[in-house]
Amino acid sequence: MLDFLTHGARLRAGPIALGQFSLTKQLGDPIDFAWPCTNSGDGDGVAFIKIVESGLALWDGPPFPVSAGQTTPLTLHQTISLPLGLRPLVAEMHEGLPPDGLGLIESDTVALTVVSNPILAPVGLPTIKGILAPSEIHLALNLQPIPILWACQNTGGGDGLARLKTVSSPSVSGLNVTGTLVTIPGGSAGVSLLIAIDPFRMFSVETITLTMLDEANALLGMFSFTLFKT
Repeated sequence: MLDFLTHGARLRAGPIALGQFSLTKQLGDPIDFAWPCTNSGDGDGVAFIKIVESGLALWDGPPFPVSAGQTTPLTLHQTISLPLGLRPLVAEMHEGLPPDGLGLIESDTVALTVVSNPILAPVGLPTIKGILAPSEIHLALNLQPIPILWACQNTGGGDGLARLKTVSSPSVSGLNVTGTLVTIPGGSAGVSLLIAIDPFRMFSVETITLTMLDEANALLGMFSFTLFKT
């Protein structure tokens, strides 16, 4: 740990606070650095955090005054916009003002892995038998299959998988359908998911719960409607 004497200030770095020095972050998420700087001299100083990769400066934090005899937490809040993969970063504490400062106080390494996971969500509400988000569907006696259409978007960078599923109450075969998983490319504004339910053996009244699920069966969206056989 290095001490510098500048205008009466003697600055030294405490332990950097990241929680861990190997971490994974989603592309577009923030990363926060907090690094205390102690001034054991008799004059005031200034210090800031710089983040470097392969010798190239990525981000400079704001300068913080560090009064004589005080410890000041230096912070840097930055949104991740780096390429995907492992990013070997070096966090540096510098005395003075960015971008160059007056000298390096201390440095430490941070292994950052940047990922871009899918972020799936329904687009609007479902269309059921050509009707947008109906609360009720009245069926004639011929009881033709009922198509259900609901789009899924992906605002993440990686491809995701989603499907539709229906559950009826009372439970009737043909109304309980699980669709196949459909790929939702990263950055997609909407991919249509389609299933059809068969009301041939339904009771006179059925409540249908429609869900949109990802590949891990995590719930993305839900919509309920009632079928009436007339």
